[in-house]
Amino acid sequence: MKKYFLLLLATGLSLSCEENKIDCSLVLCEGPPVFLFEVLENGENVIENDTYPIETISIVGTDSNTFILEIQTWQTGDGEKTGVVVDNQNWEPKLYDIDLNLASDVSIPIQINMGLGEAEGCCGGIPRVSAVFINGEIQSPNNRTFFTVEID
Repeated sequence: MKKYFLLLLATGLSLSCEENKIDCSLVLCEGPPVFLFEVLENGENVIENDTYPIETISIVGTDSNTFILEIQTWQTGDGEKTGVVVDNQNWEPKLYDIDLNLASDVSIPIQINMGLGEAEGCCGGIPRVSAVFINGEIQSPNNRTFFTVEID
């Protein structure tokens, strides 16, 4: 009987010493950022009206070969917006200095300063936008993934 009691006591102590670990298997984390650039010329959306189809749009600059471009329509607070989606599944914490080129007509300089979310918790270390500059101007901190760009 003493053997069973000691065995039970030892098992109980070993289980109670286990760290309190959080089960992250049920936590839904936000993914890496994806950007939509609506491009207007004289108030008209040149992506939506097919002035610049996806085949004529490119990115050059920092890690340009890791970017994925496509045309999408998003629902925003101001209604539906169509633009160029700029996605990167390999974001790293650094400054991305890129140009969004529309054919050989327009080059839009964009800087994306990428950091990482806090390392604690289930969703730590996810790429986070620190700042976005378009044509050298910092963009609104409340609007980090959808941008309207006016071109001449």
